Amino acid sequence: MATSPPTRTGLLLLGVVLGLLAFGVGLALAEAYLPEWRQGRPLSKTFYRERYRELAARAGFVLAPGEPQILLVTRGPEHLEPYRALGDEGTRWLLATRSAVRVEVVHGVTGPGAEDPANFGVDFSFGGEPQLLTWWPSGLGLSSFYRMPDPNSSARLVESLAPLLLAPGEALSPPRTDTIVNVVRILYPLRNGSRPQHLLAFAVGGSVSAARGPGDITAANALGSDFLARPMALFWQAAVLFLGLGALFAALLVRRRISLRNGLLLALAGLATLRPTPGLFAGPGWIAPAVMAGVALWTFLLWSCAESLLRSNDAGFTTSLDALLAGRLGSRGGRGLLVGFACGAGLAGVRFTFAALAEALPGVWLNRPAVELPLFRPHDSPVASGVELAGGVALALALALRILPVRWAPVAAALAAGFFLTPLPVQPALAGFAVNAVFAGFLVWIVRRHGITALLAAAVVSCLLAGAALAGRYPDWMPAALAATAGLAVAILLLGFLGLRRPAAAETERLAPPAFVRRLAEERRFRDEMGLLAKMQRGLLPRTLPRLDGWELAARSLIANEAGGDLYDVLADDAGFLWIAAGDVAGHGYSCAIAQAMTKAALASLVGRGRTPAEVLARADRVLRAAGPTRNFTSLALLRLRPETGEGLLSNAGHPYPLLARDGAVEELALPSLPLGQGPARRYEDLPVLLAPGSVLVFCSDGVFEAADPQDQLYGYERPRETLRAAAGRPAERILEALLADWRRHLRSAQPLDDTTVLVLKRRGGEA
Repeated sequence: MATSPPTRTGLLLLGVVLGLLAFGVGLALAEAYLPEWRQGRPLSKTFYRERYRELAARAGFVLAPGEPQILLVTRGPEHLEPYRALGDEGTRWLLATRSAVRVEVVHGVTGPGAEDPANFGVDFSFGGEPQLLTWWPSGLGLSSFYRMPDPNSSARLVESLAPLLLAPGEALSPPRTDTIVNVVRILYPLRNGSRPQHLLAFAVGGSVSAARGPGDITAANALGSDFLARPMALFWQAAVLFLGLGALFAALLVRRRISLRNGLLLALAGLATLRPTPGLFAGPGWIAPAVMAGVALWTFLLWSCAESLLRSNDAGFTTSLDALLAGRLGSRGGRGLLVGFACGAGLAGVRFTFAALAEALPGVWLNRPAVELPLFRPHDSPVASGVELAGGVALALALALRILPVRWAPVAAALAAGFFLTPLPVQPALAGFAVNAVFAGFLVWIVRRHGITALLAAAVVSCLLAGAALAGRYPDWMPAALAATAGLAVAILLLGFLGLRRPAAAETERLAPPAFVRRLAEERRFRDEMGLLAKMQRGLLPRTLPRLDGWELAARSLIANEAGGDLYDVLADDAGFLWIAAGDVAGHGYSCAIAQAMTKAALASLVGRGRTPAEVLARADRVLRAAGPTRNFTSLALLRLRPETGEGLLSNAGHPYPLLARDGAVEELALPSLPLGQGPARRYEDLPVLLAPGSVLVFCSDGVFEAADPQDQLYGYERPRETLRAAAGRPAERILEALLADWRRHLRSAQPLDDTTVLVLKRRGGEA
């Protein structure tokens, strides 16, 4: 008995389950290997507050009214966290000291010896040992960051804070103080410790920080230098990226090829999840809003550029995202959200798996926590990080598609995104690049296979679930963060199922794409039509030219930027005459192509039967007029040739005069007349022509004579005559090449505005 295939909803549900299973596997590995999960539970909040009050009192601080703020934090290298740089040994140190996740307590203070209010913060290990101390004035201004601190007052403040970090039995050795730019650095070796350790303190911009670190004074000196150099490197890297992204944004804006709406909405969504936090380097009140505004601006520029470039490649690329952000979600958007949730859950599991492997394998380590706390900060949040990650991958793919062949673009995008975005903090650099390229490659596959809505959902969900996993480890400490991260992830899942139940038309009703997308679609349609017209025009030209004893024929038609109307043809009739036609239909587009086809058909049916070229032109004129009103008119030169004798009759309907080269001279065969198809009724005349051996007859369209160089100087009529005079003794093909080569030299870098056609007829014999 045959079974029916699973429904699409069933497949999506299966994908969600598989994604959650992958997340569960990654979470189990995190529980087994990551120190943030292995260091146990913290003590009560009351304990840390009382310990904080004790240290503040020992330093001589007077606490401001109210309760100190307390939160869980993780630290990276920029926060004086020295242990992760030690690799495998650093992980063991973090577990031994229970300081991978710390308890930060912050409160306002005054003194000692200063009446102005300040802030005092302490990082505690879970066991209650202080790891890091910070002090900064509440009224710190922007100018303070460029002010040189007083080494003496900084040293006195550090001397009052440093003993607070000592464990029982430890003592401070004499300090070493030096100044680097506008930063005062003080190093204290520790005596009587269980292993070589030091205290490292900095005074910058009126603030002071002091932290414990492993190793002797040499290690402390290296750590301090890295602490000073790293922020500057990050600053200049961010500045270069900002400038590059701003330049790309400006270029798209000038060319009117950018959509701002979705980028603005996503930037505002990310901004809504950023929040100021107390604690280390929080600084004065203006810093957090400035940082939050910078993150929102970066997200806006990044997403606007990425989405607009992708739309330029495919006008319908982000239809479901438009509908989602406009509140008109349908089945297509629902599928994108569900696929994104499934992939995002899997990516969260991959994130934990790679982090666990970095901790488990020798010689590989994490240079910062896999998930950083607090989850919602001035410069980062799971939502803002997810949007930035998706935007970076989308921009890398869009640029790769513009620069490289399609088959190489996804690989290049994964490598570029893995190098610049580094969502996984794995060291050493080569291992980190490898795992980040794999992670980014999965995101590139998502956007290529399932669209940008799925990419955005996957990136955001991967960050939300990773944050929710760590917040769930300490639910009583982070209830709001746990509710926000888990709730937003569940909301994306529910929205996906809701959209799946709605008709597809719900996404497209009253939903117009951005104006630049409509304009690009019109430009694509126009280019496609022009391409078809150019192909049609080439199809109207002879594929090969006939071979005649004693004669040479060569012809070339160069199509300009739009399909024009140049034509030529070579026909033979029953009386043994050879008919050569060269013409030009005025204008561009479909009507021009139709007039071309009608002219060719008229010639094919009218030549011969004892008619002269003038009679054929007169009848062709009546045929074109009978087709109805048209804005096109056709110029046409027509030669009837007796190949055996070289005798011919030439008639002309408004075409540029042919050039005849014989006996070392070049002359125009002037036959003033009007084109076919428009104006009053007219008569055409026949001009007898004798092409003796060695004679050359050249037909040129007006695109030759009217071509302009960059200074708008026309090619004219004298240069082709001189070129023909010099090249007349060559074969017909080489005469043609000489004429076109001189024409191109005149154009230089300019592009011809009209089609250009040259036909050369030469009678052999009499060459010089």
